[in-house]
Amino acid sequence: MATANWTLPDHPTLPKGKTVAVVVLDGWGEASPDQYNCIHVAQTPVMDSLKNGAPEKWRLVKAHGTAVGLPSDDDMGNSEVGHNALGAGRIFAQGAKLVDAALASGKIWEDEGFNYIKESFDKGTLHLIGLLSDGGVHSRLDQVQLIVKGASERGAKRIRLHILTDGRDVLDGSSVGFIETIEKDLAQLREQGVDARIASGGGRMYVTMDRYENDWSVVKRGWDAQVLGEAPHKFQNALEAVKTLRAEPKANDQYLPPFVIVDESGKSVGPIVDGDAVVTFNFRADRMVMLAKALEFPDFDKFDRVRVPKIKYAGMLQYDGELKLPSKYLVSPPLIERTSGEYLVKNGVRTFACSETVKFGHVTFFWNGNRSGYFDET
Repeated sequence: MATANWTLPDHPTLPKGKTVAVVVLDGWGEASPDQYNCIHVAQTPVMDSLKNGAPEKWRLVKAHGTAVGLPSDDDMGNSEVGHNALGAGRIFAQGAKLVDAALASGKIWEDEGFNYIKESFDKGTLHLIGLLSDGGVHSRLDQVQLIVKGASERGAKRIRLHILTDGRDVLDGSSVGFIETIEKDLAQLREQGVDARIASGGGRMYVTMDRYENDWSVVKRGWDAQVLGEAPHKFQNALEAVKTLRAEPKANDQYLPPFVIVDESGKSVGPIVDGDAVVTFNFRADRMVMLAKALEFPDFDKFDRVRVPKIKYAGMLQYDGELKLPSKYLVSPPLIERTSGEYLVKNGVRTFACSETVKFGHVTFFWNGNRSGYFDET
């Protein structure tokens, strides 16, 4: 393999020794200028002056679909894929597209990650934890359906889903339809002799899906429901749970409190115990890393886990390449080398990156090609 050439040619117009700022406005974009376009309707004098003051320096870049490595141009972009594309300077298959390809080819069933969790199928339960949504930002419902179906066809006799409702990347209230869809699949599996049920749930912003260690109590609420089988709300089925909890004042999908599904005797139907297998099925990393640490790190001390089951755990992808977290995963992430940050380091250019608290990973992790830490100057 040839040694990489790290030399950066001089810019044709920008002089050396000047400070250059790259400012990313999360959620800012160009769309049809109508009354439903909040950016068009709002007063934006600074952006207008930048755009109109130097039209020859103004360029539009696509931040969705195939331009940033997503399956189709119907897929909206998100922070992770956008920063990955900016940092890489070229297109890599990302997130949903990687999983789609692995499922379509069947490679997902042949690789180390699935065969690792499969060792628990004979005597244990397969637990699937993640966002039940078709938003395509963190997860996608059709992929979850295929994972459930494929696992059952390959020996999983007992399956439990621990669902997180969305309402952020999709319409609030859509959780009911998603639950109805997956419940139909689970009912068909039960007819075939597979014990498949939803075991717990909660809203994504209140249960499990915190990021960048902003609030560990969010992850703890998920741990209590998913692992310990304990939650303040108990129901006979998930549809009843979500409809009842959504009826509360100011309730919405994002912030539903944790709940567990119980049997006729009031016992949780799906706590995670020794010998089980666990898959976190979100393909996007940022809101799964904290749970992955709780599931995998033996010296974890962010909250009292009470009970730490001996499980076989795999992520949909590896969520942190530097930490090797999780150590097992169903789909291999893209290897992104020669990122913009690495080029700057190799050329002796000092950089400073900052962001709001819950976005720091986007300017440190994704711009570095899914790696945390520092680049070597040599």
